[in-house]
Amino acid sequence: MMFAPTPTEVVSALYDAYGRHDHRAILALYSDDATHDEVSQLKTKQGATEIAVGMQKLFSWLPDVRWEVQSMIVGGDGVVAVAYVMRATAPHKSGATEAKTISLRGVQLIQVADGRIRHSEDYWDAATFQRQVS
Repeated sequence: MMFAPTPTEVVSALYDAYGRHDHRAILALYSDDATHDEVSQLKTKQGATEIAVGMQKLFSWLPDVRWEVQSMIVGGDGVVAVAYVMRATAPHKSGATEAKTISLRGVQLIQVADGRIRHSEDYWDAATFQRQVS
């Protein structure tokens, strides 16, 4: 008998895939009909493929992006809350003389069912992010 991984194991695997910039592993962690809400951008990605492609684009845009998990709280119904700090070097703008550092705090809520992510939503401050990349 096979046992599905726990929600904590799934979320830990997700952040490991983030760290390795492995969009294929991210694809495998989400259920085919999963959704992901970028709350600060008022955007929803539909399906594992769209979610993984979005992360692949982020990895291309910010090649040194990394997440430092600050805490992980497991709630009921397979929901895990992750407080993180995302760090990266902003792409050079024309005329910029030095690289800008991005340091963005956020919280992601991830709902796991049957060993895969059904829904995730990411909360971070868009104004802070824009100030850091401009």
